[in-house]
This record gives sequence, C-alpha cells and structure tokens, in this order.
Amino acid sequence: MRWYVLVFPSGSRELTRGLQRELARRSRDGEPLFEYFAPMFAEVKEVNGRLVDTQRPLLYNYLFVHASEAEIYRIKQRLPQYNFLPRVKDGKDEYHYPYLSDEAMRDLQWIARSYSDMVPLYAADPAWLVKGDRIRITQGRFKGIEARIVVQSRSKRKEVMACIENWMWVPLLKVCPGEYELIELNNEGPRLYTHLNNDRLQGRLHEALCRHLTGRTTEEDRATATEVLLQYANLTPESDIMRCKLYSLLLPAYTILDDRAKCDGLIRIVQTMLPAVKAEQSRALLSVTLYGCTDSSIHYEQAHGLVGPWRNEANPKRSKEQLIKRLSDYDRCLGHLKE
Repeated sequence: MRWYVLVFPSGSRELTRGLQRELARRSRDGEPLFEYFAPMFAEVKEVNGRLVDTQRPLLYNYLFVHASEAEIYRIKQRLPQYNFLPRVKDGKDEYHYPYLSDEAMRDLQWIARSYSDMVPLYAADPAWLVKGDRIRITQGRFKGIEARIVVQSRSKRKEVMACIENWMWVPLLKVCPGEYELIELNNEGPRLYTHLNNDRLQGRLHEALCRHLTGRTTEEDRATATEVLLQYANLTPESDIMRCKLYSLLLPAYTILDDRAKCDGLIRIVQTMLPAVKAEQSRALLSVTLYGCTDSSIHYEQAHGLVGPWRNEANPKRSKEQLIKRLSDYDRCLGHLKE
C-alpha cells in the first residue's frame, strides 16, 4: 500500500471524476475502497474582461492513489486512462513504480488542509533560491513539520519552505521567528562557521549574562536567552570548533534562565571535551564562558592563563580583543578584578 503517482491524459476537471465515480460504485457494491489525493491551487484569470478565481490541479495531470499495485491494476480495468509513471530503479537495483512516502504525503496533505486544500506552490528556481537552515515548526497550525529557511536572493526576504520529497517547495505562510527551532545548519561554504559567529547575538548574550551575575536580569535578557535556545539548542555540530562556539552560546543562555539541570549537564560535557580541544582560541572561548557561568577558581585560572598573554600583543586580532574584554567584564561582575 503506497501513494503511487498516476498520470492522466490531460490536466482538467476530469482529473478526479473517474476516481470519484469508481469510489461511489465500490461503496454501493460493498467493495474495498481506496484513497486518492489531487492537490489544487487557486488561480486568478481574466474571463470576458472580468477577473475570476479558478481552481486548477497543482500538478497539472498527476495525482496520488493510495493502494497496492494489484489494486491500481483493478482500477485501470474500469479506468484505463489512468497510468503509472515508468518504473525507476532504486539503490538495490530493483525497479518499482514512482511513489511518495507516507511521511511526505502526510506533510503535503497537512499543509493542504491548512490552506483549505488550496496548496500555494513555490517554483524553486536555483537562480533565485538559496537553501538555508533546516528547522522544525514548534507552534501554530504547522507544528511538527520540518522545513527550511529559504532566501529569495533579489529581495533578501526570508521564507519558510517545506520540501516534499525533494521535488516540491511549499511556503508555510505566516510562520515567524519564535515559532520554530533550528535543527540543522546549512553547511555549504563558510556559512556553517559564520552562523555561530553572530556578533550581535553574542554581544547581547554577554551583556545579559553580566546583568544576571549582578542580579539585574531583565525580561529582555530572558527573551534573548530563549531566542538563543530556540535557534541553537537542538544542533549537533561535528567539529570541536563548532561545538565550542555552540556551547559558548548555550551555557550563558541556560545560566540566565536559571535552568540548573541543563546548565549542569552542559558544564559536565564542556569540562570533558575541553582538554581535547586543540585550537587555542576555541579553548579560550570555552574557558572564559565556563568561568563567567560558574565563578569557579579553576576556570578563572584556566581563562586567565589562556587570555592573559594576549594582553601583551601589540595588535591582537578582533576575536582576541573580544575575549579579553569579556574576561575583564566577568572579573568585574564577579568581584575578582585585580587593581
């Protein structure tokens, strides 16, 4: 039982009428029923000088029937105009008729129901689109669907797109930041590295942690920490450098929100991985973050041992200057600033 793709001679209102008649006959005769799905979209056309709304098949002359191959051949005995697409070969060198997975069909029908069965199709022109980060919708009518952030390069406007079996893009209208969580970063080119190097967000998070350490946490600070967790808490980067950048964002966020369970668990992970980190600046970033979130004398010594020598450099890199300042801020907030 699969959602097989069938083709009809032409795209018109006749696309599903034969299947409707066959279902009605089977219902009268007590024979087994089947499901079909032929998504539609609304199109505005000019007819006799007037603009009218018309419904057209989304995939022109394609539709989906949920049945076995044998059952579809039974349907074809009465409705020979419906045909399978040519067989294709999978990775096991086995041929089969093209079909959509149950999971992909659930998503497609779910989205269609949300638009009153009028699916808004998006043509994914490679010249216009850049695939972005994979997300999971956490709130609203699309909760649970996995999609991607897509950018139209000419407008730079971000949209959330659900990709159905890697061949159809459907926009999830009115999905806003805060209603989804990031579960995979786009790893094409340098973007994976720069995504976690978000100076604006890191700066806001650092200032929020400083206020938290002095007992002046604000609602805006908690909102910033929540934003960080929504964006990054479910990521699992592979390299040590990416993990260092990620944990340096998550640890302050958990600290600001007073989530001791998550905070203590992440501290244990960081303490375990820290000795194995070879990149000096990544190790310094984690050490400074640990010190700011724990007020531990051990991490105080580690952070100062790594960052202290940079103060004597004539022209330290910007990333080093940021860590020097961050360490001094934590010393001041925690009462360890040496005169």
